[in-house]
Amino acid sequence: MSLHEFAKDLAHLEYVLPLLDRGNPLSLAYWRQRVAALETQQALLPDGARRVARLLKLVNEFERGVVTAQ
Repeated sequence: MSLHEFAKDLAHLEYVLPLLDRGNPLSLAYWRQRVAALETQQALLPDGARRVARLLKLVNEFERGVVTAQ
């Protein structure tokens, strides 16, 4: 995965995941898999690890029913 692809996927997930509290036509397992796929490439951006960890935390919160997005 190139830096451009990683940055694009990360930005997309950062946009989409907070919207899941409005409804989620896909399973949380799907979203977790999408975020987890970025973990191996998170070093491509200086703040990549922090951003990926934040998204994984958000998925965890959705699974527990405790959402603090916004």
